[in-house]
Order: sequence, then C-alpha cells, then structure tokens
Amino acid sequence: MTAGAHPSPRRHTFPELTVPKRITKIAVPLLGTLLLASCAGGSVRGTAQPTNSPANGASASSDAPPSDVPRVPKALDTTRFQQDPCTILTPAQLQGFKLGEPGTAYQNPAPSCSWSDSSGPARMGLTVTIATDRDGLAGLYRRQKTYKVFEPLTIEGYPATVVAAARDQRPEGVCDVEFAVTDKLSISVQTSLQTADRAANPCGPTKTAATEVLKTLKAAN
Repeated sequence: MTAGAHPSPRRHTFPELTVPKRITKIAVPLLGTLLLASCAGGSVRGTAQPTNSPANGASASSDAPPSDVPRVPKALDTTRFQQDPCTILTPAQLQGFKLGEPGTAYQNPAPSCSWSDSSGPARMGLTVTIATDRDGLAGLYRRQKTYKVFEPLTIEGYPATVVAAARDQRPEGVCDVEFAVTDKLSISVQTSLQTADRAANPCGPTKTAATEVLKTLKAAN
C-alpha cells in the first residue's frame, strides 16, 4: 500500500437465500387465484351484503299476499270485458234490476261501466269496475285496518268483501262489494239506492249484481 492511499472497503458476502419448496407450492396457486379475480373484474376487498337485506325483504313481503287472503277456486279471464266493460251484464240481467238504459263505459283509472235510473222504476245506480289499478283482494286485506267497513263474504263461491274506505254510506243506500276473479285481480260492484227504504237492505242489490257479474264471467270462461 502506498502512502496516502486509503484502504479498499471490505466486501461482505451473504449466503444465498433458498425458498422452501412447500412455500413455493402454496404461493403459486394463491397468485393464480388473485390474477383470475383481477381479470374477471372482481375485487378482493369489500363488504359482503346479506341476501335478506331490508330492501329485498320489503319487496318480497309486498309481493306476497297476506296469509289470510282467501284464494279463488278458478281464475276467470276478464280480457274481453276490460275492452268493453258494459257487456259484463247482459240486457236480460239488467232488466232484473229494471235498468233498461245502456250503460256508460269508462277506462280511467280502470275499465268500468255505470247504469243509472234515479227517477224511473229502478230508482238506483249501478257501477261495475274491473279493478286493474290495484292488486286484487290482497291489497284490500293489507289495508283493511284503515277501512271504515271490511266484511268478508262469498259470492258464487268466490271470495269477496263489503268495503268502505272513508265512511260507511250504507245508511244512505250506498254499498260496495268487491270480489276476486284471480289472486291478483278483483271486481268492484257498487249500488246506490234512491228508494225510501234504501237503508233497510243497502247491500242486497249489490250482492245480487255481483252474483250476476260472476255468472257472466263463468259463462265466458
């Protein structure tokens, strides 16, 4: 070594690290799994969502009819009567109520037909509505606690109910009977009596009219 020269730094050597074969075998499949997840657009981070989340549960419960809703014995097709609701009662059936005048059809919010004779021999009004704007008797049963009147009955073997939403108008001669024709579709029949004894049996004509409507539907099916 010459004067003034600095000694060369001493080089250290380290032993070569060897990865055990068992760890290598585990790491390779794990790396492959992560690569597949990345290619598929998946993410290894996140929070799992339960399948019975509140939103899904609410949807399922709203679609399912209440357990106490009676089912129809046989579904009845109302398609042709939705197109022409005034044909849901024949002239002969209307004559039984002394309603000889043609009915007036409506399509909004649901197909319906009204007959009225307030000053003639009938002294009543009659309206039949195919309630396509709601979910049948299931909807009535869900809201029954909010109704002023809710009295289940049977018409021609089909589940029905006397119903009044805002107030009971039966003392005034007004009655509404709604019956199911499928598990998702119902028909409303309402009568408004103008007779002096209208409060004595306000729902008698309504039930009779509902029976006649069901006879027409059964004959058409």
